[in-house]
Order: sequence, then structure tokens, then C-alpha cells
Amino acid sequence: MLASMRSVHGRRQSKPRHRSIPALLVKTVLGMSPRRGLMWAGGRGGGDDEADDGAGEGFCQAGIPEDAYGAAVVAMVRDVPRLTSKDKAVDRQLAIWNCLFAFIVLAVNLVLQSFMLAYIYFYVVGNDVMQVQKLYKEFRQSMYTSSGEFWQDKWVLYEDRQDLCQITLWNRPFYYSILLCWNLVMLTEIRNTEEFIRDILRVPLVEDPKDMVKKAGDQEHCVGLTWWTKVMVMGCTALPKLCTAIVLLWIGCEWLSATSQFEDLVMNTVAMNFIVEIDNLLFEGLLPHHQRKDVANISFLCKETEFEATSGELLKTRAVYRKSLLYLCCLGIFVVMYAEWIQDVVPPDIHTIRDMCQKLLTKDLQPTCVGQTRYLQGMPSSRECFPVVNETPGR
Repeated sequence: MLASMRSVHGRRQSKPRHRSIPALLVKTVLGMSPRRGLMWAGGRGGGDDEADDGAGEGFCQAGIPEDAYGAAVVAMVRDVPRLTSKDKAVDRQLAIWNCLFAFIVLAVNLVLQSFMLAYIYFYVVGNDVMQVQKLYKEFRQSMYTSSGEFWQDKWVLYEDRQDLCQITLWNRPFYYSILLCWNLVMLTEIRNTEEFIRDILRVPLVEDPKDMVKKAGDQEHCVGLTWWTKVMVMGCTALPKLCTAIVLLWIGCEWLSATSQFEDLVMNTVAMNFIVEIDNLLFEGLLPHHQRKDVANISFLCKETEFEATSGELLKTRAVYRKSLLYLCCLGIFVVMYAEWIQDVVPPDIHTIRDMCQKLLTKDLQPTCVGQTRYLQGMPSSRECFPVVNETPGR
């Protein structure tokens, strides 16, 4: 079985470091995660020579994430057993350094992500929510009568109307677009983690830790996990990765809902995405090249499910599309439910200021002078747009 695994690893896609929204959308729709493709064991139904060189009958191959979590997984399944190995061919000193760097990077990643989430929630998101709620509260107290009627005549004289109209929640199309993009980023992270967890659970159990990793040519494959190793991998990498993604999704939605400037809405999305990339930054910046290469060259050997073992390629592809459709439906439902019923920044009646804010931002707060440079270079037009206070007549 191991002899047939040599060429499969070359088909595994690496996790991209810079992810664009179009790329995330394509991968979400087509069910192609950055670290795993539509690859089934044994090459059944593939029709080409490369597919015939699969991971063996009844097994499929799944890549390990190339980030701080993946480095820790490799250390647990390969380097930790080498520390107690009596084989003289094993380089224990290298195993010690691999474990040391991998576990330090994992610890730093968990601490950084946890502290960043806590600090952003309490010192940034909480303050932004308070500012927006305070602004909207003053608006309601100033612009509504005791019977709940809006004073239309006082709107023109309201001092904070420009700040009020910078609250993004009244502009539903823009708010929904940014919220959808953020959920798409986090959906990709959650989906990859969910696949990673399923891969761990499908790896067979072995008794001896020395039997967990086998070498096939230039590649290494995790063909089994001991019970304790599987628990450690799940508890120290997979579950923290999933919890971080879910918490970050929620905090990000809250922060975007409390944004008080339209330009900050885009910047906040980029800032939150930085936390997602901390594990990749630590992986690329702190781990030596050979250790990053080891993570890329090792993969899980997972048992096929009964459906995968008995179904043809067409049925498997249909199942992948059904799963992708389910993710897309959940994405749309969550975005609508959060925007309309879950967010607790301002009440739903903020849409009442939509028409007034639309007029203010699109008509009253637009450039006074528009036109090309050659238009503004003309003396009459430039004096009308940018008059000189003490200009001498006729000059």
C-alpha cells in the first residue's frame, strides 16, 4: 500500500498565504479547500495514470495545514516518538529542536490570537459600540417627540447629522456586502478546520507510536495515530483552531456593525483578517525552511467512508456540490439573521434615516468643483471654485 503513495502527494495543494475574496468564493462554491482537493483513493473512475497511483484501496490522502498548527501536528506524530526511539539511525537532536520550535510557535500563536481577540473585543469593539449607541440615543432624544413622531424640520439644523449618517447600518446594501465578505473569509477558515477534524478522526488507531509515520520514497505519511496522540492533536490544534475561527467570526460581525465611518468598514475587515493570518506569519517567519518543508511533505492516510468506498466518481462529486450548497445556504441565512435580528448595536428602526442620509451624503456632501484639470486651469472656473479673498479686480 505504501509503495503506491509516491506520486499522490504532488497533487496536494498548499494553503495560500494571501487569499482574495474571489478565490475564497470559488473555493467555497466548488468545495476545493486550499489544502485538499477532490482526490479519492485507488484512482477509481479517474481514468489517468496519476489517479491510478492513489493512496491504496480503501484509503484517501489528506494534507496537513501548513501553518503553526500543522507544524505542531507533525511534531506530535513524528518527532515526539523519535525522542524515545532506540534506533541509532534516528537523529534525536533534530527531533528535539523540531519539537521545541513547533511547540513554542504553537504556544505563541495561541497566546497571540487569544490576547488579540480579548483586547479587540474589550478595548476596540466595546468602545465603538458605545460610541454608536450614544450617538443614536442622542439623535432619538433630540429628533423625536414624546409620542414617537419625527421632527422633520429640525433635521437640517441637527448638528450631529453628518456623524449619524456615517453609521453603516442604515446603508443595508453596503453593510450586507462587507458582512458577506467577512463571513466568506471566516467560512473558508471554518470549513478547512472542519475537514481537518474529520481527517484526524478518520486516521486509523495504532498501538505503537513508532508505527504512526511511514516513509514512501521521498514522502512521509501518517498511517495511524495512537489514542493519546489523537486526543492531543484534537485538543491542542484542531479544536483551538475551530474555536478561534468561530469567536473571530462573531467579534468581526460585531465590530463591522459598530463601525462609525464608511471607510473604517473596509479597514476593519482587513484588520480582523490579520488575526486569521497570525498562525501563517509565525509559521513562515519563525520556523526553519526544513521544518516547513517537512510539514508540506507529510500527509494523513485516512480511511474511506462506506459512501466513498462504494460510490462512483459522479456520486462523490454530487455529494461535494451538495455540501458546498449547504455551506452557501448557511452563509446567507447567518448573514441575514445577524443583520436583522442578532446584532445588538442599534435598533432596527435605524432605516428611518436612510432617505435623509442618502440625500446628505450624495448631494450635500459632494465636491464643490468637479471636472478635469484643464477645466480647473481656466481663470473663470478656478476663481469660482477657489476664490481669492483679497483679489485685485482686473488681475
